[in-house]
Amino acid sequence: MEYLFTYGTLQENEIQLNLFKRKLKGNKEILKGYLLSKNRVYGRYPTVSKTHDTLDSVVGMAYELTPLELKKADAYEGKGYERHRVVLASGKTAWAFMERLD
Repeated sequence: MEYLFTYGTLQENEIQLNLFKRKLKGNKEILKGYLLSKNRVYGRYPTVSKTHDTLDSVVGMAYELTPLELKKADAYEGKGYERHRVVLASGKTAWAFMERLD
């Protein structure tokens, strides 16, 4: 299993059921050293920006996903995002989607 840290639409039950055919199992987590960005992917969807300041944080959920479900999440997020490894305040390593800058 992999962990995916989410802070937006992937927390919605309807999205999870449509995309993964199940409600995801997860826990509330904190991503330190990041803030929600004022930038929006496609002018609408939130993203996070790295600040390197441990006082900055984003509250979200870390869900357990299979490798296949992670690929489905990649397809759902599309070309506006890219997946990065992050370490959560709990010490768990997870993936998180961030705005693609290229």
